[in-house]
Amino acid sequence: MQRPISIIWFDRLFWASILTSFLTTAFAWNDMMAELEREAAGIRSATAVGITVAILAITLVILGALWFGITRRASNVAKWIYVVLTGLGTLSTIASLFDPNSLSGMWLLGTLLSTALSVASVICLFRADAVAWLTGKGPVDPGIFN
Repeated sequence: MQRPISIIWFDRLFWASILTSFLTTAFAWNDMMAELEREAAGIRSATAVGITVAILAITLVILGALWFGITRRASNVAKWIYVVLTGLGTLSTIASLFDPNSLSGMWLLGTLLSTALSVASVICLFRADAVAWLTGKGPVDPGIFN
């Protein structure tokens, strides 16, 4: 079965969110490392970088697996895991808006954009064609009863 348009849009929005998130991380890298060193005084700089890179890699692997499950395997379970993770990330982003010591400048703008793209990708998963595809119920031909 060909992937429905909502799943195609999910793909685009999903990868745009990932790209925006990683570009934001790259642009805010120095600020992020300074913050990490300030908060974790006992950790060496090289260790902090290693931990950060490992977390980013693990995140990318998990999200990649969810993307594969949703778009290539039509997994409703992967959809719901992605929905929950996006919901938690959105709540975290909203909470950071009220923390004066949190994100600022381009880092904040990039995070808000990435979050908005993720939420938009989730919305695509709840459109009728995506729901039918993810639940294994293909579209019904209206002429079937003629």
